Amino acid sequence: MCRFGDDLGFNTTSLLSADDIRELIIPQYKRVVEIVHKYDKPFLLHSCGCIFNVMDDIIDVAKIDAKHSNEDSIAPFQKWIDDYGSKIGNFGGIDTNVLCDIDHTDLDEYVSNIVNLAMKKNGGVAIGSGNSIPDYVSPKRYQKAVNIVRKMRGDDQ
Repeated sequence: MCRFGDDLGFNTTSLLSADDIRELIIPQYKRVVEIVHKYDKPFLLHSCGCIFNVMDDIIDVAKIDAKHSNEDSIAPFQKWIDDYGSKIGNFGGIDTNVLCDIDHTDLDEYVSNIVNLAMKKNGGVAIGSGNSIPDYVSPKRYQKAVNIVRKMRGDDQ
C-alpha cells in the first residue's frame, strides 16, 4: 500500500473551502493515486480533521482506496464506517484520547465495540489508533488495545 498524509481539516471543518479543495487539491491527489494504481497498489490517504464536505469527492474523483485518521470529537468511527465503509477501507477506529483517558475496563468495551461494528458492517477492518500514537500514550494501554483486537481475531498471544 502507498500512502501520504495531508491534513485537510481541523475539528469543525476543512482548512480550505470545499471548492478550493475540489479545484486545487483533489486533482493532484488523483494524479498521485493514478500512478499508485498503475503499479497495482492500493492508496491510503491520511487526513486529520472534519473533511466530510469533500470526502465523497476524494473517493469518487481521486479514487482513494482507504483513509486513516479519525477522532471521536469529530465523529465516532461508526460514522466513517456507515458513510464510507462500502466504498473504501477505514483504518484506525480507536481514538487516541481514549487510549489516554478511558478506564481499563471501559477500554475493553470500547475496543470490542469498534471491532464488532466494523466486522458486522464490512466483514473486516484495519484497527489501530485514530491518529498517531504520541509519547504521552501509555505503552501498556496501547498494548492492551492491541491485545483486545488480537484476542477477538482469535490470535494466540
